[in-house]
Amino acid sequence: MIKILIVEDEPLTFQRIKNLVEELRPDWEILMHVETVKELNKALLDDLDFDLLLCDIHLADGLSFSALKDKSIYQPIIFITAFDQYALSSFDHNCVDYVLKPIDKERLEKAFQKTEKFISKESKVSLSQGFIDQLIQDYSPRKYKKRFLAKSGNKLKFVSSEDIACFYIENGLTYLEESNSNRKYIVDFSLNELESALLDPMTFYRINRSMIINIEHLIEMKPYLNGRLLLNMCLNGQREIIVARERVNEFKNWINQ
Repeated sequence: MIKILIVEDEPLTFQRIKNLVEELRPDWEILMHVETVKELNKALLDDLDFDLLLCDIHLADGLSFSALKDKSIYQPIIFITAFDQYALSSFDHNCVDYVLKPIDKERLEKAFQKTEKFISKESKVSLSQGFIDQLIQDYSPRKYKKRFLAKSGNKLKFVSSEDIACFYIENGLTYLEESNSNRKYIVDFSLNELESALLDPMTFYRINRSMIINIEHLIEMKPYLNGRLLLNMCLNGQREIIVARERVNEFKNWINQ
């Protein structure tokens, strides 16, 4: 049986991890759950007998990396975070993994399989302190766009990201639409660019090939044809907003973060 120490300060994310552990590895035991760097530091100093560390990076009182500093951590660590720019290849050389939020079940399963291989080898490889120092030095939360320069006809306007209900493709152009409005504006970004680098993944989600929505402007969702979901957004238009069938499960997990 593998004993797990979970480091996560978001209650919904912790519940998601707990549910997945119980589903994917029912014989594993969650030994302890801590929410702060201070609690993690104490658990490590107390020489807690655990086999695997599931560890968020950015906690309320700082970076979890700082608790790992100056300690010999031989157990495999699966880092869990919303920031994909910190998925360093160096982790592979230390037999640890890196899982992005929202947590996908299949992705976590792969991380668990990797953990089992690590433990079966009885390896004593630890994260080097130089590597941890570099992580602390390089880490800075990603900055997402707070506003977009948009155009309608020959007029230009700044639209706050908070006020945008959705982005979508129409006739080869990318539009944004404000909440509680039928006004739409053209923006000079593709949905791929918006999704991968410009929008906060905890707030915006790509529900299908042609639309990204803002969860803050979602009112309700209903089952729809062929296993899809029909969304009711804060929009005045009559457009049907539908989550693609292949994205439904991930979308529900994302909402629960």
